[in-house]
Amino acid sequence: MWRKAPPPVHNEGMIRSGLRRALVPAIAVALLASGRPRAEVIEEIVAKINDDVVTKSDLDTEEQGILQELYRSLSGAELDAQVAKAKKLVLRQLIDRKVLLQQASHLFDTTKMKDFYLQQFMSQQNIKSEKDLEKMLSQEGMTLAEWKQKLVEYFAPKEVLRAEVGDHIAISEADTRAYYDAHADDFAVPAVATVREIVITGGSNAEAARARAAAAHDKVTAPGADFNALTSELSEAGTKASGGLLGTIKHGDLAAPLESAAFSQPVGSISPVIEVEGNFFILKVDARTEAGKKPFDDVKDEIETKLRNQRFEAESKVYLQKAWTQATIWVSPKYEARLAPAD
Repeated sequence: MWRKAPPPVHNEGMIRSGLRRALVPAIAVALLASGRPRAEVIEEIVAKINDDVVTKSDLDTEEQGILQELYRSLSGAELDAQVAKAKKLVLRQLIDRKVLLQQASHLFDTTKMKDFYLQQFMSQQNIKSEKDLEKMLSQEGMTLAEWKQKLVEYFAPKEVLRAEVGDHIAISEADTRAYYDAHADDFAVPAVATVREIVITGGSNAEAARARAAAAHDKVTAPGADFNALTSELSEAGTKASGGLLGTIKHGDLAAPLESAAFSQPVGSISPVIEVEGNFFILKVDARTEAGKKPFDDVKDEIETKLRNQRFEAESKVYLQKAWTQATIWVSPKYEARLAPAD
């Protein structure tokens, strides 16, 4: 596509998907803030990365965009914690992006990248021609060339990590099988039962209620009796309108004596009268699925994705740390306290 050396197989679908997800915030930040001309303004330099720089306005714009997103989506203590974390990370993230962007210039044909991302942008925003886009950009004080560069600055660092890290990650079936075996609890399927009930409420006369419950039990256990139909006649609970159906229940949903009956008596059978806190219950188990474990084949793709993401995150950090050592990076003493340590 745009790699200078023979590339591994590129997943253009992944690129387009990332473009769709990130397009709106990228436009908002780049067009409305950093995209405006800053000619004849002497910028305070926060950091130098080889022959590129991070300015104070770069830092402020990046922080503003991140904080705006946090304030839109979070509140309270979680917001405070994430704001504090974001402020600590923003300078390192800016330098990371500069380092990766410089890597991109060595790996890719950035002219082709600019054209690709521009066409994707225009297609997603339903902009018919570059002339129409130029008119829109001029209202924000930006040229088409500047906007192309903004798109590359946003997406090229991600593409570097994908090509240099993601494309080299291989997850074998042995890896996924080992994770499956080591994390059995993650794939456990709890036992569930479909249960119906007849309830006789105790009220102030427990003995009378116990007698009604015994009579009800005799009726529903008589040969040929229809438990579901008799429920509307005998039960004193709201579930009588649906044939006593409690629905699908799992361990912990019912009081202990009722749960014991639901998960121990044979499917299709009717329990004896069970007294719980002065009320009387008769249960019928319609169906039950015993506890088990999701089959490996049903979850192996999910596991592979999880392992790939974990490995990508870890190896991306290693890649960035190496890239930092290969670059000449200077941070103004005034801003050194804002440079978060590498993970």
